Amino acid sequence: MALFLSKTTSSGPSGLQPFSRVHGLPDNFPVFLFLIIPMIFLMSCGSTPEITVVDRTAQTVEDDDNDGQEIDDEELRILKMGEVNQIRSFDPLFASNTTTKRIIQLAYEGLVRFDEHDNITAAAAKQWDVSSDSLTWTFYLRNDLFFHDDQSFTQGIGRRVNSRDVIRVFERMASRDVPPNAAELFMNTIQGFESYYLERRNIYMDVDRSVTSIRGIEARNDTTIVFHLENNGDFLQKLASPYAVIYPREPFLFHRDGLHTHAVGTGPFQFETSIGDSIHIFLRNKYYYRKNEQGQQLPRVHRLEVLNTSDETSLYSQFTRGLLNMIVDLGPNGVSAMVDENNELNEDLRNHYRMESRSDPNPVILRYHPRNLLGLERGDAASLIRNIRVETIRDDMNNPLLEITYKDEEYTQANVGRIFQRYGDGQENQLLFAYKQDLLPRKLSEIIFETLDNNLQVDLIQRRVFSRDIFLYLDYLHTYVPGYQHARQPQEILRIETNRYTIFDQHTRGVRTNNLSWWLDLNHVRMEESSQQNPEAVYR
Repeated sequence: MALFLSKTTSSGPSGLQPFSRVHGLPDNFPVFLFLIIPMIFLMSCGSTPEITVVDRTAQTVEDDDNDGQEIDDEELRILKMGEVNQIRSFDPLFASNTTTKRIIQLAYEGLVRFDEHDNITAAAAKQWDVSSDSLTWTFYLRNDLFFHDDQSFTQGIGRRVNSRDVIRVFERMASRDVPPNAAELFMNTIQGFESYYLERRNIYMDVDRSVTSIRGIEARNDTTIVFHLENNGDFLQKLASPYAVIYPREPFLFHRDGLHTHAVGTGPFQFETSIGDSIHIFLRNKYYYRKNEQGQQLPRVHRLEVLNTSDETSLYSQFTRGLLNMIVDLGPNGVSAMVDENNELNEDLRNHYRMESRSDPNPVILRYHPRNLLGLERGDAASLIRNIRVETIRDDMNNPLLEITYKDEEYTQANVGRIFQRYGDGQENQLLFAYKQDLLPRKLSEIIFETLDNNLQVDLIQRRVFSRDIFLYLDYLHTYVPGYQHARQPQEILRIETNRYTIFDQHTRGVRTNNLSWWLDLNHVRMEESSQQNPEAVYR
């Protein structure tokens, strides 16, 4: 019996109008780029959503409020950035994929942050002290730290950040109304956090709760906050994660959807508006405290526009037309079309674009559900993937650096026989193989799916939560500490590691990255002089 494949296709964003085509291409521009690259993507993509492009060209803007500073011509720019995965919420505790985490750390900041060298540096806290046993940490908030302006504040003006805001962030991590990812980072680190978390999650009546605060966090005054730790396992690095950024309580009282549809933080970019669910616009936070070496306020970019869509064909078409300055993270089809066998940008593209490559710290792993309702075991799962070869996946992905770093071979013929007896041709039973919505797990799932025996009844589906009716599922292992090596997971039967690729036009400079996939610094972005022209003319 043939494989059963359930594929989800991307529908167009509601309420959006299609963008206009760009006319009048320069005579010497390689027109084949507009034809070949979209054709390659279309062969492997589903339906194409309609996209609205705001302010179609990456052009200069008037400096309506420069705080008395002289602004160079190269800084009068809108930075247009493309992302291949969906942003579903601007609430930091709901950041479920790398794309969302990148946006979170552009609009928000925590007590500390990473720099481009993976070092910890000051952010909301201007300085901190640590006890000799490294278990007591005292942070001092900046006096010039204000939340972004928002309707939830009096007269719409962002108020000063205080210690209680920081405590409230950690208390909210324990709420039953948010995912547990943030709480899991600090569960065995901050004193009293676990007991507070367990009561909030498991005792439903407030009157029955005996733990009303996190014992290990105290505010000495409005600008001084102290953490008492059980252990100092990467505490500062965890504080620098997107899950520990600081936000106010007012939006949750004023806005029905809290922070889901707009961000209110203290970061370098202030949320302005969204158009549909694909375009998000941010403005420079003119009160941001950081300055560059010349004493100029950061960021230098005045407006950031983020286009996020899972339709790679549309995204890359807009990039090649000059409507985007950069794509932060190439999707599988983008890697296939733009990266050669030497892990470099294809030769035909090098005169027009730049590419940066770095190791992806987030491996993708294939797991089996140990408590699955089918009564199947690890050996059964290993028998299903016995035909997978790294060469097959590498060739199908056209990714020269893709590696299988761990594959479980612990199966016997008995495992193979049991799978075929229960799920082979003519049987009523069916196995479920699931993946989350990001493009890379989806593509890898489809490739792995095709390697399974063709007379097994297996259904490939997309799920956000992997329930017990699912036997196999594919997802990322997320990294929040630079250099961290993920140990083998108890349910892991296959691990795939690869690179991440960022592509730029030839004129965008100053974008900083580090060894964390979600970290991105746009504070120092500048544009070369030639990019001040209309993007249709820069190649003339």
